Amino acid sequence: MVHRSCRGRTAALVLSTLAATALLLALAAAAHAGELANRLVGTWRVVRYVDTDASGKVTYPFGEKPSGYFVYDPTGHLSVQIMRTPARPRFAAGDDAKGTDAEVRAAYDGYVAYFGTYRVDERRSIVTHVVEGSLNPSYTGTDQPRPFKLHGDVLVIQARDDDGTIYLRELHRVR
Repeated sequence: MVHRSCRGRTAALVLSTLAATALLLALAAAAHAGELANRLVGTWRVVRYVDTDASGKVTYPFGEKPSGYFVYDPTGHLSVQIMRTPARPRFAAGDDAKGTDAEVRAAYDGYVAYFGTYRVDERRSIVTHVVEGSLNPSYTGTDQPRPFKLHGDVLVIQARDDDGTIYLRELHRVR
């Protein structure tokens, strides 16, 4: 009977030790996994927004000096706003509700805004923007994966589209 009791205690001790070890490994992995995501948290000013097509033609969809911010908060929410510079002129009517079709289209084409949540794939260095709402209706409800690199206070998002276009977004941390 004593022998069986000792075996039971030994088994319980081994199982407890294994469970504690597994818990510690999981906590260590979670702490390490969040390192890149933690470095991403903050406000980032857009300084470069460049597209280069497969033939090498460079375009600046929001001008050569775009204005805007990406905000990643610690709760996993994000907000992105980018505006073409120089800014479009005010509507001729002097009233934003009375713009011509061309004025409204130019304003729409010169601004991007969306919000939602984000998740970070640490292993692949991809931040996925989970878009909950957007000025562009086709973005709402989509996941937008963004391969990125962090170099101190510089965030570079760069990807190649299916047609060979390279998208480059450079942002600097706001302090």
